[in-house]
Amino acid sequence: MGAVWRAHDEQLGRDVAVKELRLPEHLGADQRRTWIARLDREARAAARLKHPGIVTVHDLVVGDDGRPWIVLELVHGGSLDDLLKASGPLPFQQAASIGLRMLDALQAAHLAGITHRDIKPANVLLEGERVVLTDFGIAAVDGDAALTRSGEVVGTPAFMSPEQVRGRPVGAESDLWSLGATLYTAVEGRPPFTGTSTGAVFVAVATEDPAPAAHAGPLEPVISGLLRKDPAQRPTADQLRAMLAPIASGRLAPAGPPPPMPVPGPPPVPYAPMPRAPTARRGRLLWPVLIGAAVAVVAVAAVLGFVLRPGSDPTYKNNLHIAEKLGAPSGYTRTSEKDVGGGRAQVTLTAPRACGAACSGPATPTDRAAFQAVLQWLQTRPGIAAVNPPAMARDERSCIIGVRPVHAPGVIKAEIVLEADKTLLRIDVT
Repeated sequence: MGAVWRAHDEQLGRDVAVKELRLPEHLGADQRRTWIARLDREARAAARLKHPGIVTVHDLVVGDDGRPWIVLELVHGGSLDDLLKASGPLPFQQAASIGLRMLDALQAAHLAGITHRDIKPANVLLEGERVVLTDFGIAAVDGDAALTRSGEVVGTPAFMSPEQVRGRPVGAESDLWSLGATLYTAVEGRPPFTGTSTGAVFVAVATEDPAPAAHAGPLEPVISGLLRKDPAQRPTADQLRAMLAPIASGRLAPAGPPPPMPVPGPPPVPYAPMPRAPTARRGRLLWPVLIGAAVAVVAVAAVLGFVLRPGSDPTYKNNLHIAEKLGAPSGYTRTSEKDVGGGRAQVTLTAPRACGAACSGPATPTDRAAFQAVLQWLQTRPGIAAVNPPAMARDERSCIIGVRPVHAPGVIKAEIVLEADKTLLRIDVT
């Protein structure tokens, strides 16, 4: 729906970027007015924000045909999407550093009452060490009239939160989900959810769990926490900052190499010089979507003529053996184990809650003391080099504990979930 041009401001003697809105001829008058209003909102939303991590808007000019043109700061660098296509996936420490700067910019927007709603690698510009968010074209601004109808979905499918693909109201939690999807893409080289059609991607986002991020290292529990379906269970911005900072600074890094991928990915695209400013932007999809139809998914995995049944993967068996050697904290018994994908073993330990069946709300002081007891137990287990403080979900009914193993394979994450009358402790080994 638009193009971005490099231009020169003759009056002030500076190079700028100019965003042009290009509308297809077949659009009706109402649709044209909506897209023009969106570009106008993009300019006003970004202009309200003064932050080094958000692109600066210099001016808004209306042409003779009524179309607005936005005059923007020229960022001397390509996008995160350009970098991934040219060089392949990023090391987890570099991804965490980019994520931390994106979080700074998002917090500034959220404090100003603006939800971006289209966080993705293509909208993250890189200028040296600077990370810049751009394209606020579908941002939701507190106090402004809505530009989408109820139940209408707008955004980029693979990076839209579950509540966004369902056409529900979104807030800061949705942007953080999209940040998690962007971090996943940065370390894996592909989005967490894919499909053969837009509808298939929507269904996957709304109903499926992503494949484990095999190259994320200590970022894995951060990403999995951000990609939770329930917005209330995702980390808050402050919790996310506390999780990202030590990874970005190198204070939390695995002692050994990450485990290999079960199936090699495609080779990285050969490097090509990035254009100083893109001449065209991919159009954003606007889809009215109803999710709820029955979906049948058939998955077939064949290797050398035979099919691996769940639990028969030797990598999974080895990881399960490591999990079994951990034992259990006082009061817990092992109730289940499963292969959660890629050979990763997840064991679930269960203990009764001290308040019994009367428990219905968030964590009690007794529950929090139990969380600390689990953390202390993990710190004494063989093969564990470091344990992060628990990151509590918004509803205070679950928390994630990031773990750094001495070497791979090893424990990478523990999750505590409170149910009505019991506490579940899930431990992942990969």
